[in-house]
Amino acid sequence: MPDYDFSQVDAAIIDSQLNTARVFRDVLIRLGFRRVELFDSVKAAAGLLAAAMPDLVLVDADGEDSEAFRFIRSLRNEPAVPNPFACVIVTTWAPTPALLTRVTNAGGDDLLMKPVSPKQVRERIVSLIESRKGFVVTADYTGPDRRKSPREGAQVPVLDAPNTLRLKATGQWTQSGARMRLNEAIATVTTQKRLRASIQVAFLIEFALAGLARPVPDRMSIDHVGRIGGFLDDLLRRLGDDGDHAPVEAVARAIKSLADKVRTAAEAGPVSADDRDQLQALSRALMQAVDPDRPLEAMTREVSAAVDGYRSRLEQIAQAKAAAAASALAASSADAAGETAGDSVISAAPPPASAGPAAASLSAG
Repeated sequence: MPDYDFSQVDAAIIDSQLNTARVFRDVLIRLGFRRVELFDSVKAAAGLLAAAMPDLVLVDADGEDSEAFRFIRSLRNEPAVPNPFACVIVTTWAPTPALLTRVTNAGGDDLLMKPVSPKQVRERIVSLIESRKGFVVTADYTGPDRRKSPREGAQVPVLDAPNTLRLKATGQWTQSGARMRLNEAIATVTTQKRLRASIQVAFLIEFALAGLARPVPDRMSIDHVGRIGGFLDDLLRRLGDDGDHAPVEAVARAIKSLADKVRTAAEAGPVSADDRDQLQALSRALMQAVDPDRPLEAMTREVSAAVDGYRSRLEQIAQAKAAAAASALAASSADAAGETAGDSVISAAPPPASAGPAAASLSAG
């Protein structure tokens, strides 16, 4: 195993249990870390997101519910964070599959179970140095690639995110060089966030159109329209000063206004064909304004493929639920029939011999 130098690595430990935090600090110091900050809560560590994001963060998931995950999502997704690519290890006394899923969906790199040994901590850190996953950027996620296989309609590139932990531990760190790489990567994330937000808005609209056309619009379509505003708000706050974004802003605000109108109308009754057509046209105009160099036809194909894949998954889920419900009903009916047959045997005389096969059949069923 290479002899990494951790003396220049900045680390932070966020843990409400001070004794546990001190144990982690002692472990890092034994590994050669010299700069380790302790925080007893996510709130106390909030300043890290604005000023001095460390290279490595160990954050406890056993404190206030969801606080750790909100911190990680803010770290990965807020535009003003100086190093959104910092390595994040979530720690816990009680690892579960559900917790691992939350860590992954928030953008964490790893989940580490307490208590720990210096060897375990070193192995996890070395893994982040040598084989950290590339980052992906979607409309609502930034972080290590979660995908095990390509998905329908998804054309999300993998970003080789700057890893300041690796740069410092391997002696490749220079302040100016790292800052340049971070700025370039952050600019790439910003561009991808705009693009993915525009495609997500188009996806939500494309999916909702059929349900909005019904005499009584369905609940799922209305809810999808309701999600549009959040993605548009995120897109608008990422426009910045790196170009003329007036066309993007104008279309985004028009969609937001119309989506609010459509949602209100759908709660009361059918949505007019004109409003539905305009919503779809504006969503395509937004994609074109955000990425004028990419053919609109390619983007609409991507959206359509994503909608088809989503509908297929919803149908599979519905079929699985229906099959499970039918199976449970059949089992319940069989149990009830068995109980009835049992009651008859107890309260009445034995059935005639001719009824034997039928009784056997009922019992077996």
